[in-house]
Amino acid sequence: MRVAIYARVSTKKDAQKNSLENQVSYATSLAAQNGWTISNQYIDDGISGATRDNREAIQRLLEDSKKKKFDVVIAKSVSRLGRNTVENLQTAHAIESMDIRLILPEDNYDTATSTSKLMFNLKAVLAEEESAKLSERIKIGLRASAREGVYKASLPAFGYKRDGKKLVLDEVYAPIVREMFDLYLYQDWGMYKISNYFISRGIPTPRTVSGGGNKGTLWNQSSVSVILKNIVYTGTLVHHREETRDFISKKRRRVAPSEQIVHENAHPSIITMNEHLAVLEKMKKKGRNNSNGSESLFAHIAVCADCGKGMTFRKDRRKKSGGAYVCVGYVKHSTSYCSSHIIGYDNLLQVVKDDLKELITDNIKLERLYGAANTKANEQHAKHLKELSSVTKRLKKLNNEFKNLLELYSEKVIGIVQFKAQNEHIQAEQGRLSQRKAEIESLLETKKDTEEQLRAFRKQISRFTELDIDDEQVLKQVLQKLIQKIEVNEDESIKAIHYNISRPQSVRTLEQQGA
Repeated sequence: MRVAIYARVSTKKDAQKNSLENQVSYATSLAAQNGWTISNQYIDDGISGATRDNREAIQRLLEDSKKKKFDVVIAKSVSRLGRNTVENLQTAHAIESMDIRLILPEDNYDTATSTSKLMFNLKAVLAEEESAKLSERIKIGLRASAREGVYKASLPAFGYKRDGKKLVLDEVYAPIVREMFDLYLYQDWGMYKISNYFISRGIPTPRTVSGGGNKGTLWNQSSVSVILKNIVYTGTLVHHREETRDFISKKRRRVAPSEQIVHENAHPSIITMNEHLAVLEKMKKKGRNNSNGSESLFAHIAVCADCGKGMTFRKDRRKKSGGAYVCVGYVKHSTSYCSSHIIGYDNLLQVVKDDLKELITDNIKLERLYGAANTKANEQHAKHLKELSSVTKRLKKLNNEFKNLLELYSEKVIGIVQFKAQNEHIQAEQGRLSQRKAEIESLLETKKDTEEQLRAFRKQISRFTELDIDDEQVLKQVLQKLIQKIEVNEDESIKAIHYNISRPQSVRTLEQQGA
């Protein structure tokens, strides 16, 4: 019998890690007692059980149950499947309808021996009720800490440090915040000018100072805007701006200002409340509106050939050419990051039109493009098959390693501490490899028929030649289907146009290689 183990914890706290280990160890021991083989483990680590949609592991388990990759599913209890009664019933039904045995030992439920679902249903209802109570306790706790002026954000605001549950001024960066407000409010500097000024002075970004993830090395306008709009710099904390509507859907709703919790003088201020309101009013008046019809035509398609950033449309550049696309890296950070790579809208559109028309009338070029793409796809396919074989062998070896470990423990050759330590390493590697195996299998299964791809690609190009170019909405849809990206050089020339076939390739690049 092939066994799949499902385990879940809702947080990444140490106590929860122990719970996860216990769930897997318990299920593993049960499988060993019956002489069953563990074929896979599905672990949702640090994910709420209120809803099934955001739990990747249980989604994979349900998909694999349809493919009959195992005969038995073991989970500690109904509450591990989730805390939503309806979804728990649906999950159990989905597994059992595939003639797969479901065992929940803590709830004394086993489809092979249970004659009624009464106990299952009762446990499912109790799990949902407990989740509702937990959600309400959390809300009460958050509101209480808010009223006490506790700073709850994971990272302190730029210009402050955390001192226990309160904020205190950061002597190094608080003056930088004050300077930013002075430049914007009293010297009429824009956010673009402020961000580049800070870059030129080598001032680290807020994420760099706080040690947050995805920290960037360059200031941008959004970084400045977030600081300027934040009421925290007045010494005021505003909590309870949003709340969860219900614990299952996790959907949030805005809370009316009258119901929000405002704590004044919660920490030292950097600006006055009047200055904060003046900044908001100034932003409202300046309010930019960069949106226009042409802006989105090559959005997510045109990219800078040097820094790799996208190209943003500017109506006030190259007006005779209908505006122009400019490197986003240059727009945000000027020449400290990249050059403009500016290209006129009409010029870019004409190059794309000419290239596509040439492609549809030149069968040799089209076949060459597709041939290169197909070769690359086949190479990837072979690579995935090789990796799948390697991963499968390693999983089999790990399963044998666990059997040997369990035998040593049952014969008292090793103790429980050593068993847990070695088992933890085995489980961690099994989880990582099982996830990779599922990813590879998905890639192999979704490989499309090559001839069908070529026909679809040709059909899209043919459609392009018949389009009314003035209809930009239709043109945009076709271009985004045909083209993956267009690389723009610094001198306004096109480095390469990458087309969307199984593996995007560039006609221009292939020609340069003498293909």
